[in-house]
Amino acid sequence: MTDQFDADELRRLAFSHGGSELYKALPPSPSSTAQLAFDLAQRLGDRGLLNRDFLAALVRVRPTFKDVLVQQHELFGGASTLNDDARACTENVSPLGPSLTAPKVPGSYFDDVRDRLNLKTLRTCQKEAFWALADYYGSGSRSAACVMAVGAGKTALGIAAVLAFTRRRALIVSPGNIIRSTFDKALDHTALGNVLYGLPGGPLIPGLRPPAVLTLDRDEGPFREIAGDALRAADIIITNFHLLGTGGDADDLLAKLAPHDIDLIVVDEAHIAASESYQRLFAHFSGARTLLMSACFQRLDGKPIDADIVYRYRLIDSIADGNAKNLRIQRFAPESDETVYEMVWPDGAREEIVGREALLALIGDERKLGRIVAKSDASIRQVMWVVRDCLDRQREVLAPVKPRVLFSALGEWHAAQITRIAKAYGIAAAYLHHAMTDRAIGAVRSRFEQESGDLDAIVQLKMLGQGYDFPPISIVVPMRPYGSFSEFYQFVGRGIRVLLHPAVVGRVGPDQQFLDVVYHAEFGLDGHIDTIYRENDMDSSTVHTSRTWGKSGPGDLPGSTGVDTATRPDTFVLFEPGSIMSRVVHDQARVEQRRLEREREALAARYAAYASTSDNPVPFDKFTQLLKVISE
Repeated sequence: MTDQFDADELRRLAFSHGGSELYKALPPSPSSTAQLAFDLAQRLGDRGLLNRDFLAALVRVRPTFKDVLVQQHELFGGASTLNDDARACTENVSPLGPSLTAPKVPGSYFDDVRDRLNLKTLRTCQKEAFWALADYYGSGSRSAACVMAVGAGKTALGIAAVLAFTRRRALIVSPGNIIRSTFDKALDHTALGNVLYGLPGGPLIPGLRPPAVLTLDRDEGPFREIAGDALRAADIIITNFHLLGTGGDADDLLAKLAPHDIDLIVVDEAHIAASESYQRLFAHFSGARTLLMSACFQRLDGKPIDADIVYRYRLIDSIADGNAKNLRIQRFAPESDETVYEMVWPDGAREEIVGREALLALIGDERKLGRIVAKSDASIRQVMWVVRDCLDRQREVLAPVKPRVLFSALGEWHAAQITRIAKAYGIAAAYLHHAMTDRAIGAVRSRFEQESGDLDAIVQLKMLGQGYDFPPISIVVPMRPYGSFSEFYQFVGRGIRVLLHPAVVGRVGPDQQFLDVVYHAEFGLDGHIDTIYRENDMDSSTVHTSRTWGKSGPGDLPGSTGVDTATRPDTFVLFEPGSIMSRVVHDQARVEQRRLEREREALAARYAAYASTSDNPVPFDKFTQLLKVISE
């Protein structure tokens, strides 16, 4: 851990234990992080806030900080008590048991860390998933899957699983466009907020060296120059499907690694994996355990995923636990009988058509109507009016944090059209498209993502999809039909994680944060919203497509490959009266009901563990009463 990392963590502790006043009172340029730790403890003591919870958190940042505080033991009432508390903090690890550690591999990094993982730093849902995996792999099964709602922390779970269940070497396969922003960053022990040492609850591997990680990115240089020995020198290899190859070429990753070189494979965003790619991967490393992870376990091609789902953490669970924002639907519904369209015939003649049914009688294909609406200025303006209203309300709640807007578009021309109209409504916007250079894309993203940036919104063509996670996004606007539920759900999920910015912590709680989803009724997205409400999107054997947009047929299909260019339509919406229907997907009563259900499920699991080891267990109700008394 770097000094800067420690200093940032200490300031976070100041905020969490003493509030914004203490956070601001700390010296901006301390002589050392040790001095900053002592100064923080002294200020907490002056306020009567110094306690063992703070000590535990402090020691998790850097165990040697306890030595600084021992020298000032009068703050704690005695050095011996301090040392006892510190020892308890640093030794609180969870052993995994012989079924997961055997057989050991000579010289394996994982044999040194497996039994010393600090699992208490994980969130409750991550720990539940972890132990479900431990039970599954411990039984001898190999093909596991975890369905984790967006914002639940799949990356941290994946790394904990790698550290616990790998014997020799692990392979993490991630989408090529996010490889640097997810697992690579999380495993970089020098990066702020890394999973190894930088989790909010403390380090995952306290006092242990980091694993040797090799990230293979086709955008970072020639892969052909990397020899098999370099691959085998790594404890963890991170790559994407593009570099796996078929094994037929000597430069393919599958050709450079023998089947026994990998014994755990983690597939991130598994719903996007092409069937041939990951089946070929699993066949090559046939003896390896596998872990597939996704927020929505439905492949874009509609085929089910072949794995045993051992744990599910739904969106409503994430909302109830304060990890995700609730969804607030803003749906513009036109008066279909009063909508006026203009059709331009091949000879240049123009004809006004009144009413949706009259237009459908002429175009003969309901699937085209969504594209017509999506590319009509009149319809975009109706949606943009709602977006501007939502943006103003989000600004009032989140200030001084600047809420952001994320649009999706059919193609480059459509993205430019949306951007133009957004600017007309006072929304500073820019768009991304695939013809842009990496430098140009990075410049636009910086203007959007940095707090000092000048953009409120980005319009994108599937370029900020899987793995992109930016909590300040408070409004998502799908300006196109989506045939695939999983693709729609992934787009919505880009802003689902709650904001934990110091300016809103303690003032705007997770239950007060909403993600506005603004869309036009003609895009056919109602079925996808209902699927989120029903929470059956987690069923791996169910194909989720809306009735209208999922059907195949001749002509243009709604949606976009992301590289095509939307041309000017020959039919427009000229006038479109309508109304806005607003609703919260999971209301407060439903969230509270689910929270109570999860508490009872957790109690049931604890009772089962107790009853299995007791000759005369008390009844479940008595058990819960005893736990309640103990906790009080």
